[in-house]
Amino acid sequence: MNKFTEKEALKLLATYAHDKLSYDAVLRHVKAVQKAALIIIKDVDDTKCDKHFIKVASLLHDIGRFDCPPGSGKDKIIQHGIIGAGILKKEGWPNHYQRVCERHIGIGIRKKDIIEQKLPLPLRDFMPRTFEEKIIAYADNLVDNDKIKDEKFVVERFRKEFGDKFAKRVERFHDEIAKVLSRNKK
Repeated sequence: MNKFTEKEALKLLATYAHDKLSYDAVLRHVKAVQKAALIIIKDVDDTKCDKHFIKVASLLHDIGRFDCPPGSGKDKIIQHGIIGAGILKKEGWPNHYQRVCERHIGIGIRKKDIIEQKLPLPLRDFMPRTFEEKIIAYADNLVDNDKIKDEKFVVERFRKEFGDKFAKRVERFHDEIAKVLSRNKK
């Protein structure tokens, strides 16, 4: 049996949840991200991306949130990606699932960002690189808690939180996704 299924992903989420309240909140969010990702790739040629991987990995991208819940502070929350990757590594999930956890935050975190903002992360790039990683990061940005929003909402949210410079990066990321999607249609 292939253990890398939606069922196994959901089982793993339940294993790492500290309580029902946090499990339910994370589950609602990751299911909304999964839904957004599947909507985004619905017209993509099946030979151009791994839809099964996107379906499963989108459920696991925030598994590290159980140890970094909202309100635990910026320094802790920013680590949920590497914590999630560590959980998946410990549980024997392949590297490409681990990388989704590491690389989904915002539109990715550059080594330069870690240095400039003194982020408590290993000194390397955490940028989504593969088509699948980019789609999950993009879908995650579109989801506010468990509600799917539009690109304008996302850009404004990042503008308010991080300023105009970062909002421009978000707009470029959205443009990049649109171009990639148009090249990979059925």
